[in-house]
Amino acid sequence: MLSMTRTYQPVAVCGESRKHGSEREDWEAIPSSTPTLNQVQLDLGFQEYTQPFANKSMLDVLFITIALMVGTAGLPHVIVRFYTVPNVRSARYSAGWALLFIAILYTTAPAVAAFARYNLIDSLHDHTITEVRQLDWATKWENTGLLAFEDKNNDGKIELTPDKNTNEIKIDRDIIVLSTPEVAKLAPWVVALVAAGGLAAALSTASGLLLVISSSIAHDLYYRMIDPGASESRRVMVGRIMVGFAIAIAGYFGINPPGFVAQVVAFAFGLAAASFFPVIILGVFDKRTNREGAIAGMLVGLIFTAAYIIGVKFYGMDTWFFGVSAERIGTVGMVLNFVVTLIVSRLTPPPPAEIQEMVEILRTPGDEPPALVEVGEEELD
Repeated sequence: MLSMTRTYQPVAVCGESRKHGSEREDWEAIPSSTPTLNQVQLDLGFQEYTQPFANKSMLDVLFITIALMVGTAGLPHVIVRFYTVPNVRSARYSAGWALLFIAILYTTAPAVAAFARYNLIDSLHDHTITEVRQLDWATKWENTGLLAFEDKNNDGKIELTPDKNTNEIKIDRDIIVLSTPEVAKLAPWVVALVAAGGLAAALSTASGLLLVISSSIAHDLYYRMIDPGASESRRVMVGRIMVGFAIAIAGYFGINPPGFVAQVVAFAFGLAAASFFPVIILGVFDKRTNREGAIAGMLVGLIFTAAYIIGVKFYGMDTWFFGVSAERIGTVGMVLNFVVTLIVSRLTPPPPAEIQEMVEILRTPGDEPPALVEVGEEELD
């Protein structure tokens, strides 16, 4: 929709066309939106929008790319969805579809960002405050305090500049996605669709994470380690209590976020990459990986990544690991997890033969692993 509005093409690639007549030969080819945005950025004193490694080093960009990829595979609310399929074959198909839609999301995100940046500049920069406040979307977002205008030089117009002392437009980064359809003057149903999609994604993610938290604490921690004789009703009660604690903690950080949305998401992906991903991969492709190795690797990866993030974000610690930022450090935690898991697993007894056989069968396409009644639930732990 954004591409059609700006370029008259469903997918903006090499150039855009502006229609001046009913025949295609009457269309006038003009430069694509990205070079136009780059020129606008330069005219306002910013760097080119597409200039590589302008704000982050190549290593930093590489690490965030890896963290996003492997972190997606390790997200608990993504993994738990595979419990809803009847067999291994269906799980593989489910993973394929998930990867397709995730790829579409990651591919379109930069394009949406470019359109959003250009539309905001085009709508706000070098306009009078009166003109801007006639825009319905600008008035609504200004009332939330997430969008603000101040004519600092009293010239009657507001300007967007890279200098905080002269910049007259304050835009909270958290409003970009929700405001973009309104700024681009898309149909109301598109605005509603974006809002509904955001809400559905939030609820889906929250429900999956709460399910993982309650089941892992009530079953894996409480039942397996604290009270093996606990009844099912007691385990359910413990799970519900943990859900309540999780909601309270999530609510607090929702009101007092440690960063804007993209940063918090990057932290989550980094922690997932450093904790769950190596264990998932090694659990399938390395029969020698055992419980002791998995626990040690997860603890090392999680503690290292969490300590780095907390130290940099909350205690002013320097980014001592080659300048890698807190959002990207999950890649390093993942590597540490792999190394520790492999070493500890080979220094401790191997898994039972039945488990190794189950892992071998799991790798074979078309076959299904033995049922729990054949392997034994205790052996799986």
